[in-house]
Amino acid sequence: MVKYVHLKRWFLCLFILMLISIPVWAGEEGVVTGSVVNIRQGSSLAHQVVTQVKAGQTVAVLDKQGDWLYIQLTSGQKGWIHSDYVDISPTSGKKVIVNGSIVNLRQGPGTNYSRAGQVSNGTELVVLAEKDGWYKIQSPQGGQAWIAGWLAQEINSVPAPSTEQQFVIINTNVVNVRSGPGTNHAVVTKIGLNERHPILTQQNGWYKIQVGNQQGWVLGELVRLSSEGSDNLTPPSKNENNDTGASDQESYEKKVIVTGNVVNVRQSGDMGAPVIAKVYAGQQLSTLNKKGDWLQIQLASGQTGWIASWLIMPVPGELPDLPSRGGQEREVLSAPLADGKTFRIMDLAGRPILVLEGWSKNEYLIKNTDVSSLMLELKGPSTIKYQGKLSKVGISDINIYPKNNKSMVELTLTFPPVVNVSSDKNSTRIELAANQSNPIGGDGSLRGKVIVIDPGHAEIIPGGLKPGAVGSMTGLKEKDVNLSISLKLKSMLEGAGARVVMTHTGSTYLSLTQRAEVANNINADIFVSVHANSNDSPYIAGHSVYFYAPWNNPLLFVQRAQREKLATLVQRELVKAGGRRDIGVLDNKAFVVLRDTRVPSILVETAFLSNAEEERLLGDDTYRQQLAYGIFNGIKAYFR
Repeated sequence: MVKYVHLKRWFLCLFILMLISIPVWAGEEGVVTGSVVNIRQGSSLAHQVVTQVKAGQTVAVLDKQGDWLYIQLTSGQKGWIHSDYVDISPTSGKKVIVNGSIVNLRQGPGTNYSRAGQVSNGTELVVLAEKDGWYKIQSPQGGQAWIAGWLAQEINSVPAPSTEQQFVIINTNVVNVRSGPGTNHAVVTKIGLNERHPILTQQNGWYKIQVGNQQGWVLGELVRLSSEGSDNLTPPSKNENNDTGASDQESYEKKVIVTGNVVNVRQSGDMGAPVIAKVYAGQQLSTLNKKGDWLQIQLASGQTGWIASWLIMPVPGELPDLPSRGGQEREVLSAPLADGKTFRIMDLAGRPILVLEGWSKNEYLIKNTDVSSLMLELKGPSTIKYQGKLSKVGISDINIYPKNNKSMVELTLTFPPVVNVSSDKNSTRIELAANQSNPIGGDGSLRGKVIVIDPGHAEIIPGGLKPGAVGSMTGLKEKDVNLSISLKLKSMLEGAGARVVMTHTGSTYLSLTQRAEVANNINADIFVSVHANSNDSPYIAGHSVYFYAPWNNPLLFVQRAQREKLATLVQRELVKAGGRRDIGVLDNKAFVVLRDTRVPSILVETAFLSNAEEERLLGDDTYRQQLAYGIFNGIKAYFR
């Protein structure tokens, strides 16, 4: 019995010793904070150095003795490090997940650094450090590397506060998308007026958004918000009779053309659905179904998937299957402009119905400002400002703003309207139908025309975007001038009924030949490349337009008369609008975009950035509007 008691005590002591010996730090991760730190065989400076680690390196903490930590490196090697040189705070465990398909790792925080391997979509990585929108990570291939922040999303990042997918819609001509939430962060791309992109998260007045295969941050003051499937200023009320999932009630084009540079095809109509394929600008697709803002399409392989409707346009000549005129109205915009008063726009089979709720007959005024524009003056104080477009109902531009004690609503339509007004005590309906006897553009010359606009430069290169010419006085970049003029031109052409495809809206991976192929693939009516000029002499100035159709190129020579006519008319109107020296129409340069297009094409040199006066003019938004107007008038004259 005594022996049994002693034996029992001995096992108890052994159990306690085992508990004490369990490393309390096992499973912890730490990040090295010293620049170069020795790893030793034992827990003192007297022990031999077995290796060294550098700042930012992740280590697994296995045990602790006094001020020393027993750690394991990613290579599997173990040793002791002084705890002063390791951060084991909770923030050191940050992880990201790769959201690009195949993403390059770099030796430093920038695309100008050498490649250090690749990772695929869905790979989880431990973040060691951050710099200029880049993450330093532990590479799955061993060692450390850097990955672009816009190609990796932080795990457990806080989503935008919404019960459904939220989007930003751009309110201004050109917006910088940055690598972080602040103007001190690098610009990763640019996006333009009315572009729509899904929100990933938000922070300090900035929104993190998805732009194609890139991610970045935009300032909240430059965008408005939209919910899934809606262009609303405020989300429409939901009811049982407004089932956006009922695909047999949706109208859609039977054939469409891709307008985004590289567009994801998803397994279902949802931004979170897996990507099953990619399609490219100019590609023609057959459509099978529509749900909300998503179209089901069929690829050449026979595979089906879903594509966002704001990244396509109808094939010329294809008309949507519209529901009957007695169909259901759907609210597409709701704006509470004054106390107890709301301005709404309804969609009835693709026609806009304006509804004024709360205004009596003597509290509003409707004006025709030109053949395709309306202005409403609505009584009542308001602070609401809104600018955008509602293409699905033929509104190419809408601008709402307060003025004195009124709300002003300006509408630019893609058709000349016939206005039919009906009112009751507290509500007015304004139905807008197309006036078939008075088409836009005088003779309707631009209606249905397919025009490709190519803003020159902005190719993605290591370290940023190719700027083109750069002004010597202010540093104005040609790519920014070209994009600004192109977006203004796009708006004018769409307002006149043309279908416009942009080769890019801020940045592009397309080569010059691929830009030309966008027009070739969709058999566009014309291709217009917009540039600003430069010369070694600061005294050279003026406007010029190039075309290319040499006699020794039979494919292009048969279009010589058309190309020269387009160039001549655009040059004539450009000089009228811009007021600078008329350099003339030139055909002595084989620009790639002119040489490789199979449709009538021109390259417009708007003015010279190398000339101080013209650099100043090109930096002025009003002057860029004049130049766009000149090009627009030249194009309109070509199609008459």
